[in-house]
Amino acid sequence: MSKISIKQLAIYTADQIAAGASSSDVAQKLAGYLLAERRTRDSPLLFRAIEKELDVRGSTQVTVTSAHGVSDEIKAQLAKILGAKNPTFDSVVDPSVIGGVKARAGESEIDLTVRARLNRFKQQVING
Repeated sequence: MSKISIKQLAIYTADQIAAGASSSDVAQKLAGYLLAERRTRDSPLLFRAIEKELDVRGSTQVTVTSAHGVSDEIKAQLAKILGAKNPTFDSVVDPSVIGGVKARAGESEIDLTVRARLNRFKQQVING
């Protein structure tokens, strides 16, 4: 049996996301495939190929991380700040986030969490 190419996996992933499948479900399927086929070293290439495929289709995957759910209005504002066109959102609830929100689209990231603000304040105090 022939090996499925990175491009084919990226197309499959983009198709699933466009069809409304949960990003975490698709990610679990991909991870399972990569583990079963002993191709985990291909994961960075696959992630870039998926982002490229989504970009070609005019869609951008935006991952929003917060302590609690985030409203669609806030997600839209974050996507606009990140310059995401036709965004598809993946929400991650992370209890370690004290407050605020972090969003990532491609190589762009905005961190508005309490931890990030405290770290910036700490650096300002240290630097005078």
